[in-house]
Amino acid sequence: MDNIGLSWKTPHGKFEINSTTIPWIIHNTKTSMYNKERCYIYNKAYYEAFLAEPSSESIDATIFDSIRNWADKRGIYDSGDTKTQFVKLMEEVGELGKAILKDDKAEFVDAIGDCIVVLTNLSHLGGYDVEHCISSAYDEISNRTGSMVNGTFVKDAD
Repeated sequence: MDNIGLSWKTPHGKFEINSTTIPWIIHNTKTSMYNKERCYIYNKAYYEAFLAEPSSESIDATIFDSIRNWADKRGIYDSGDTKTQFVKLMEEVGELGKAILKDDKAEFVDAIGDCIVVLTNLSHLGGYDVEHCISSAYDEISNRTGSMVNGTFVKDAD
């Protein structure tokens, strides 16, 4: 809290520590692999969270809001928990596997959608927005290098 008002410039723009950005910064801080007493945030992720204009390439948060409203009205957030949603996710992943094995295109699409709905609810019950989880995962993989081995991308050793 001693740093409220602190600002810095990056190629993405001017960033500032304030009451709006502090929760995001705390949640998105990464510990340095070289010095465990140092940490950082990705400037690009900060930019996308606070400064970027929405684009057609950005995640459509409206659908996620609709999913959360649907789940809330049905009591999933009041009566469910992360364990029950995890079990539901495994059920949906099983349906996806079955669709892949049977080459059932309609069931494939349905199962992917169902998995995303359950992941939206699971992340909410875990205290996060699915949009944040997706963004965090992308930040992690965006500069990853590796190669394809037997149809699977295998990342280079860190």
